[in-house]
Amino acid sequence: MMTLAGCTVQLVSDYDDQIDSGLTQANTDITAFVTKMGQAAGTPAGEYAQNKDFYPTEAAKLSSIRVRAEAHRALHSCPTTAVIKSAVMSQLPQQPVSGPTSTLTPQQVIDKIPQDDCGVLLIVLIQDAFGDLQAFHQAQGARGIPASATGPILSGGLGSLLHSAIQVEIAKKAGTTTGVK
Repeated sequence: MMTLAGCTVQLVSDYDDQIDSGLTQANTDITAFVTKMGQAAGTPAGEYAQNKDFYPTEAAKLSSIRVRAEAHRALHSCPTTAVIKSAVMSQLPQQPVSGPTSTLTPQQVIDKIPQDDCGVLLIVLIQDAFGDLQAFHQAQGARGIPASATGPILSGGLGSLLHSAIQVEIAKKAGTTTGVK
């Protein structure tokens, strides 16, 4: 926060450590899971049926993160959309990465962000990408998630969205705009 002649100007929403911690934990859990599945591909340990319990638990965690972000929006304490746009531009690949799950370009994500979104859209996109991961894993059945898919999942799609959302939270904590001009 910045104070000018007795007025307080807040450039970003209040930092929410539970959103930050939740996103960071989701990144850890999903990265570990996708890496483990890539290593177990083609074995019973990598089959969707053996790992289906991971999905509802992680989906519930993402839902809780979304609820907290929506509460900030309802309280009209959102960061400037520029913070979110900067994070998206710095984290998502400029071109979609070909892979098993859908990947949006940074501009496609930015075009969807309403003013004063509070990062809710990023969390919705994370939830969608997580659903895509589950659908992909389920479609693979006994083959599991091939090792060749871990990079596109973690670097191009779901992982990039998580990284963007974490960057927004770090910017909020620092009270900065992540280098937005």
